[in-house]
Amino acid sequence: MNTFNNYWRLGYEFMLSRDALIHIIFIIVLIAVFMPRNWLKILASLFFFTFGFSITLTLGALNIIEFNKDLLPFLLPLSVVLLAVYNLTKVGQNQNSKLRYWLAGLLGLMHGFGFFTEYFSRLTLGDVNYLNALFPFNLGLILGELAIMGVMLLLMIIFLLILNKKIRDWNLFVSGCGMGIALVNCIIYWPW
Repeated sequence: MNTFNNYWRLGYEFMLSRDALIHIIFIIVLIAVFMPRNWLKILASLFFFTFGFSITLTLGALNIIEFNKDLLPFLLPLSVVLLAVYNLTKVGQNQNSKLRYWLAGLLGLMHGFGFFTEYFSRLTLGDVNYLNALFPFNLGLILGELAIMGVMLLLMIIFLLILNKKIRDWNLFVSGCGMGIALVNCIIYWPW
């Protein structure tokens, strides 16, 4: 049980660390279009993202697939840019659109490679059985996502209710900031 606790704590701490900044920004941009009362849709979006990254994290951990890790510093912020642009379209602002879930899952596949190459493969060095670490580490990542969601919901409530702003303004602000940070990273890590 001690190993389980160690790995879920490592996943949680990683998700909330500076090393996971691009993942955090992705999650923030992912949920920017939703009203706080649509928290179930926020959870659904996070579920699809988590499902996507869990697939590639698992496949990477089992050495079933490999990915050029040199491209990740460019592709991960590019996923934020794509999501932010989607948020600014009419379809992307529709809180009932199912396309957001599929987009979250697809982009989550890319982030799973990021979790694997950035952190998971390093923390399990010397541990022959990745599967002992995979589930609790993934659980920690999910708990970190939920913590981010909670903070963002609180900030969203302050912005929408106390400051009396519209969700469109919140989405524009959050998606714009996320896109700006991600674009700078895309330029810095341009691979060609």
